[in-house]
Amino acid sequence: MRRDYEREQLRRAYQQNEDADGALYIPAREKTDIFAEGRLFRVCAYCRVSTDNDEQLSSYELQQQHYRQLVGKHPNWDLCHIFADEGISGMSLKNRDEFNDMIERCFAGEFDLIVTKSVSRFARNLVDCVSLVRKLKSHNPPIGVFFEAENIFSLNETSTMALSFQATMAEEESRNKSRSMETSLRMRLDNGIPLTPKLLGYTHDSEGNLIVNHNEAP
Repeated sequence: MRRDYEREQLRRAYQQNEDADGALYIPAREKTDIFAEGRLFRVCAYCRVSTDNDEQLSSYELQQQHYRQLVGKHPNWDLCHIFADEGISGMSLKNRDEFNDMIERCFAGEFDLIVTKSVSRFARNLVDCVSLVRKLKSHNPPIGVFFEAENIFSLNETSTMALSFQATMAEEESRNKSRSMETSLRMRLDNGIPLTPKLLGYTHDSEGNLIVNHNEAP
């Protein structure tokens, strides 16, 4: 009888959110499971390729095909739209028209879940990545981001540290590539190698110096 009485008191306390002593009870939050079949998620996917050459554009097409197949494996995922930016760097949100449109439409309530290949596809800038994920998470209702390669779901309580680590790694990788490119360009300049494609109106002599091509010059 005593145990039944205590259970009833606890049940009432949860219903009233506080007990007779004024202590506040906060029920545990229900965890979001994107793979459970009890809830339908309106899904959008995001693709990005780093350059606009043919090889990368082929990768872009493959990414879109991959997302369609991925969403098809989850009955509770409804693929509403695939956003894609071509030839745009992930270090800045500027000029990423498709990405910015996706975020606006998420806040407008069109989607419940963003699916992307990896943290570096989403954003290589740590501040942009973490702050955007937090804003999406604090939206009512919360909007999740699933990073497939890292298996990180932003609405999980344990995702914050893992996401920060991966975003830091992605940003450092991008900076290393930038430094490598700068070094390569500097070495070309130091050796007198032009940074442009073949110039119309000029050819090179045996020592690599530019000379006027009289046929093309006019």
